Amino acid sequence: MKKMVFMSVITLLLGLTVKAQQTNIVVAIAKKSTSCNSTDLGYKVYYGSSSSYDLNKKAKVDVKRMCPDWDNVESKNNEDWGTYMGTYMVIISTTTTNSSGCKRDSYGVGFGTSSNSALNNAKKHLNGRNWSWSESKYGYRIVAEKRY
Repeated sequence: MKKMVFMSVITLLLGLTVKAQQTNIVVAIAKKSTSCNSTDLGYKVYYGSSSSYDLNKKAKVDVKRMCPDWDNVESKNNEDWGTYMGTYMVIISTTTTNSSGCKRDSYGVGFGTSSNSALNNAKKHLNGRNWSWSESKYGYRIVAEKRY
């Protein structure tokens, strides 16, 4: 019985230690409306042991302060509905053209436990942000890839 209690306490402490050392990552993407549509202008990465919520607030405030002409700041973090997605981050970019000839730059951000899972997550994010994008038609380029 004493061994069970001891093991339970150790497991709890290890779990708290891992959670306390978890690296949270937030990517803020700046958008601006143009004469034909909206386009992404850039991104900033914020990371640390602060909560994703706090990093997200800081990211939006910093990006708007640094670039006041940016209309909107979207963000994505490596916690998805309470599930920690990992410390690999991949940011991809593409340019699409609509039927009127308007060009649109878009970023996709992905996180995962490996670079491959982060890339797949980034592709899903890009497609969700720009429905006209398809990998076969427009492709993408990796603009940032890092493990935190």
